[in-house]
Amino acid sequence: MAVVLILNGLSSLLYFLYWAWKKKEVKRAGIVALFILIIPVVGAVFLIGAELVNIVFFHKKKAKLSEDELGFSKKRERMIVGNDIEKEKNTVPIDEALRISNNIDKRQMLLEILKREDTDNYIEGFQMAMEQSDTEVVHYAAAYISDTIVKYKESEKQLRARCEKDREDNPKIISEYLGLCGDILEKNIFTGIEQKMYADNYEKYLEFLYNKAWQEVDGRKIERMIALKKQEKNDAGVKKWIIRAERILETDIDAAKAVLKYYFYIKDYTKFRNVLEVIRKSDLKLDSELVGWIRFYAIDRGRL
Repeated sequence: MAVVLILNGLSSLLYFLYWAWKKKEVKRAGIVALFILIIPVVGAVFLIGAELVNIVFFHKKKAKLSEDELGFSKKRERMIVGNDIEKEKNTVPIDEALRISNNIDKRQMLLEILKREDTDNYIEGFQMAMEQSDTEVVHYAAAYISDTIVKYKESEKQLRARCEKDREDNPKIISEYLGLCGDILEKNIFTGIEQKMYADNYEKYLEFLYNKAWQEVDGRKIERMIALKKQEKNDAGVKKWIIRAERILETDIDAAKAVLKYYFYIKDYTKFRNVLEVIRKSDLKLDSELVGWIRFYAIDRGRL
């Protein structure tokens, strides 16, 4: 029994020294070491079993954490600042409206939302409303979406005509069209054929703009193009626009994020670290999310 206790104490000490000195996680090291010490043998066996389950079923390798878990997706943890707060204000009301059990109250709240100037921000909510059991609610949602489709079609047609006429002399009109077309694609309220048409137009005019005046192509436009190429499973297309995003990543935060996400996704951690270091040394004005990535993946901490 004494031998068991000595070995248990030794394993507890070794665990503490490894995590406190090597991994710089003193708090975790102290808690787990104390757990092993207080519960001889069983504690160590439990921890080993839990780690094996974690490796086999979740991470495979602890160093290769998934994109969703560690920063590029905000599903796990998100700091709400600035634009995020505004977004929260725009999305919560319609979600609440759809959870109301009284149909009369639900209809009234949807009508109030339809009167707002920023109704376009609720498009996803109205798409959800189309699945409601109350026919009146479905009617409100369908009417709004139909009107939005007509509005977008008319605006896109007029702006595209101007692009065809003035694109050689006025690159800014192309940039304006790309903004509208990008919004249309993100709303995702058109049929598959129409959505494909707008995607093709977006690529056509973005390519033209890049060749004509690449300075007019910002990270947001490139980010949308990369998303389209990912949907098509066009790896060559994604890589082409990533290379173009690298050209402006020191001055454009959306381009910087797109490049980081790409290298993380393909598991090219060397380039990921290099880009992270370039961003860290640049004069780019960072948002809270990118600051979090830099802190977490700090090169001297060996996260990857």
